[in-house]
Amino acid sequence: MLSLQRWLKAAVTENLPVKFSALFFAVVMWVIVRSEEPSEAWIDVQLALTLDSTVTMASEPPHVQALVSGRGRELLKLYSTSPQLRRSVGVDDTVFAVHPADVFTSNEADVRVLDVRQHLVRLPLALLPDPNPKPPPRHPPPRPPCPATTPQPAH
Repeated sequence: MLSLQRWLKAAVTENLPVKFSALFFAVVMWVIVRSEEPSEAWIDVQLALTLDSTVTMASEPPHVQALVSGRGRELLKLYSTSPQLRRSVGVDDTVFAVHPADVFTSNEADVRVLDVRQHLVRLPLALLPDPNPKPPPRHPPPRPPCPATTPQPAH
């Protein structure tokens, strides 16, 4: 029994530098292999809206996310340069549909957009006051009454 305890103690405590370096290299290999596996992740999408000159955002735009598929290391690139939803917005565009093809990703990341959350986006738009308001219409002065309809005083 005593020899078993000595053997276990020796197995745990002897050659510690070798054991720690083996553990370190095992973790490094696991990270490398894991980054090459295909995976999917929901990534926040930045709304890159070009607003018409007559509207402004009344509050924060809604959050949109995209389900992106690709290698792990490619997905990591998207966290530094987030995907964008580019769209021109006018007065009548308070609600619009979003499709995976509308999401633009960085050219550096080799990924595919599979789906989006918030299929319908409602924008909090507000109309801006007209910078050059038109003056109110000027009414012409009243015309004098026609002489034929004016009653004549009796003599």
